[in-house]
Amino acid sequence: MLGNISHISLQLPKKRYSINKLCKKQRWNFNKILEKTGIKFVYRSNKNETALNLAISASKKLNLKRKKIGALIYVTQSPEYHLPTNACVIQDKLKLDKKIIAFDINQGCSGYLYGLYMSKLLLNDSSIKEVLLVCSDTYTKNIKNNNKSCMTIFSDGATASIIKKSKKKKLNFTFLTDGSGGNDLKLLNSGNEFKENLKPELYMNGSKILNFTMANIPTLVKTTLKKENCSIKKIKYFIFHQASKVVIDNLCRILNIPEKKIYRNYARYGNTVSSTIPICLIELKKKKLIKRNDKILLCGFGVGLSASSTIMEV
Repeated sequence: MLGNISHISLQLPKKRYSINKLCKKQRWNFNKILEKTGIKFVYRSNKNETALNLAISASKKLNLKRKKIGALIYVTQSPEYHLPTNACVIQDKLKLDKKIIAFDINQGCSGYLYGLYMSKLLLNDSSIKEVLLVCSDTYTKNIKNNNKSCMTIFSDGATASIIKKSKKKKLNFTFLTDGSGGNDLKLLNSGNEFKENLKPELYMNGSKILNFTMANIPTLVKTTLKKENCSIKKIKYFIFHQASKVVIDNLCRILNIPEKKIYRNYARYGNTVSSTIPICLIELKKKKLIKRNDKILLCGFGVGLSASSTIMEV
């Protein structure tokens, strides 16, 4: 177990794309892009692969004890439906008990932390034994081929986690919300702003997102450490949202975190939005890089603009 996370599964689209090949096709400078992003591959969903069916596939990989699941949280910004609630559809497809709580969270890069926080609150109810936390996004469906800043970063995928009651110390969370930067990472031509004959399109002002991150995330991390009376030395790994190489490099520099304490996998997966942190946790466990009582700091940040951080004990 990782704290009170008993299992995590991953479902990626079938097609993996090489950023190098993409750059050759678009006549972009791959070396310059790689230096900034560190990303070599991304996954892009096809027309038959939606966030919802990726989410269902990830959930089916878990050894679900259906009668024990008391709540289902679905974190996505790529909803299949505005009506009905997507979590309700997942409940039906997985044949979960009809007495469960099921709801969606419209959250992106900090979404896994939001889901863990809500799971913590739900598990305070004695009738809820386990929470199924599912994260799934397909941002690439709304990225044009000539959108260099988004095409070379974002990737699709889904994860599913089983959250249980645990004797470990309950997680304490630190949050940050700044909606004034909402327009810096936004789905254009959507919702009430939809314009006929224009498809929704992902827009990102990379420099402003970077400025927000550098101005706020170091303080957020320090606050989280202070809450737990903890130091950087006591943390085995820092699991930051896998935004890009330049983002994590600068966070390490500002916070003075040794490279050996940073886990990175963006080169292989790209930025899978709400699933980046659970994918890191899957790999840490699989590679046996963590052991009992190790402390891991998790930190998600981005679209919203929003951020959250917590320290988990293995």
